[in-house]
Amino acid sequence: MSIDYSEKVVIITGSSSGIGQAAAILFAKSGAFVTIHGRSENGIKKTADLILESGIPKERIHSVKGSVTDSKVQKALIDETISKFGRIDVLINNAGGVKTDEKKSKINGIFRLFPIALTELAIPYLEKTKGCIINVSSGGSQKPFPSIPYYCIAKAGLDHFARNYAAILAPTGIRINNLNPGLTDTGSVKKTGAPEEMIQKMREFYISQIPLRRAAASEEMGEFMLFMASEKASYLTGQCIVVDGGMLINSPSMKLD
Repeated sequence: MSIDYSEKVVIITGSSSGIGQAAAILFAKSGAFVTIHGRSENGIKKTADLILESGIPKERIHSVKGSVTDSKVQKALIDETISKFGRIDVLINNAGGVKTDEKKSKINGIFRLFPIALTELAIPYLEKTKGCIINVSSGGSQKPFPSIPYYCIAKAGLDHFARNYAAILAPTGIRINNLNPGLTDTGSVKKTGAPEEMIQKMREFYISQIPLRRAAASEEMGEFMLFMASEKASYLTGQCIVVDGGMLINSPSMKLD
């Protein structure tokens, strides 16, 4: 997708891998200054290297390391971006993952509480640029997955956060929307710590429930965010855009034989 982000500034949490990494590369290729973030030094370096390999000057990249649940890291993401680039046009709350042993309180902190805190810090700067916010949610916010209930519950809260804040922020000119991906090849499932054989069985099962019969590439989700953050989507706010290969509308046929 060809969208010009020249002179725009984009913050992407959780951009040391997966969807966030793909989005950071795409926004940088489209002309944006990008602040990348992650907990892994190697992951952040990998994202920066991939951006540099695209011919982007290092001066257009800034990085912040640490847990996005840490208030100091949240403040650093905003303050350092302003110090280096002078403005914020797009905030993408992407950080997070799935762990089968996560406690519900931690899940809530990762998927619902930190986006609110980071959004509040960014609002004064987004008001000046009439910018926008994208939260990366999940198809699980709208469809139960009993194996990861707290993840789904927290993502449902993230969806309603977007709807409520869209109404609150609309008078300021700030738009906020959620991207709700389906199964995406990000490597996050491997981070659950489940055995490789179980991961493969899970993958095969989920793909069998997807009408398009495949997982998405991270770049496909990044392309959607390029559109959602652009002027081409200037009338879009308070929406949860599900991009899941049709999983939510999957309706198995009854076998009569």
